Amino acid sequence: MLSSRLRKIAVLTSALVAAPVLVSLAAGSASAATSSTSVSETNSSSTVVQAAGARLSGLSWSSGVYTPGGTPAQYNAFGAWRGSKVDVAVMWTERQNWDQMINPSWVFRTWSGNATTKVLGIPPIPEGDGSTMAACAKGAYDKKWAQFGKNIKAAGMDDETIIRLGWEMNGNWYKWSASNPAQFKACWKHVVSSAEKAAPKLRWDWTVNRGAGQSVKDARKAYPGNKYVDIVGVDSYDMWPGATSAAAWNNQLNGAYGLKFWMKFAKAHGKKLSVPEWGVYPGTAQKGHNGGDNAFYIKKMNGFFKANAKNIAYEAYFNENASYYAGSIYGYGQNPKAAATYKAAF
Repeated sequence: MLSSRLRKIAVLTSALVAAPVLVSLAAGSASAATSSTSVSETNSSSTVVQAAGARLSGLSWSSGVYTPGGTPAQYNAFGAWRGSKVDVAVMWTERQNWDQMINPSWVFRTWSGNATTKVLGIPPIPEGDGSTMAACAKGAYDKKWAQFGKNIKAAGMDDETIIRLGWEMNGNWYKWSASNPAQFKACWKHVVSSAEKAAPKLRWDWTVNRGAGQSVKDARKAYPGNKYVDIVGVDSYDMWPGATSAAAWNNQLNGAYGLKFWMKFAKAHGKKLSVPEWGVYPGTAQKGHNGGDNAFYIKKMNGFFKANAKNIAYEAYFNENASYYAGSIYGYGQNPKAAATYKAAF
């Protein structure tokens, strides 16, 4: 399994570059293959995760976590700690080469048959070879994505998995950043169309990073269209600004490209909103721009989920302890105030 440190390490190198854009926020085409019918045309996004009566958590929305290790036992332990089972398990494939991405055998071996909804982060191209977004946009990797569809179908996981394809594309820290929005959209369409030939029940979550982007300021320019998307997602951590006051929280909620902005966008496109990554962020990567061990932030996020439960596809706390982030609330003793508030609220 890919370490979350490797997944996020680029934030360390981009923090100084991103800071000017985020500070201002704190005040707030290639053709694509369309041969297969998109899941968005045959399935309502309301069926992406458990229906109300079937939610393992017992909450009025689907709630989950990312936690290091990647096994059901570790996710179950988090649920036991908080007092409600997790509905959703967020995880990532390794992504240095194609085989790691299109045949994530550890995921199939570990999670097949598990009742928890799997949310799998997969990039459109590997990070460790010469694959390019330009080639993806022209369909060069269609056969690889068709094979991914066959693999996940064979594992029996196609109807219980959400794919976060090319997450946080509006940032500048990933190889698939949408500096060319038309190219990103075309690539996305090729991936979805190819994978769904064998696995039409897969769900696709188009996830941005909260705030004005660095690769593309307005991430809506990289939206591939309703036919190819089932969920609109936003990753939203307690930083830029840290929500240590009502005014700072209002910025996260109502600021430019904030939580309400993306909720409104999702509704306008007939989709539900996900928050696949959220959490306190007292680590070194965002020093001086986060809220620390922030119980107030936890309360406000819980309130956001409750108030918008019928329009929330799912949310997942990012329970990582690595020093760059240091936002864990379970298992490492890092944020006792946030942990106590989360446990009581969830």
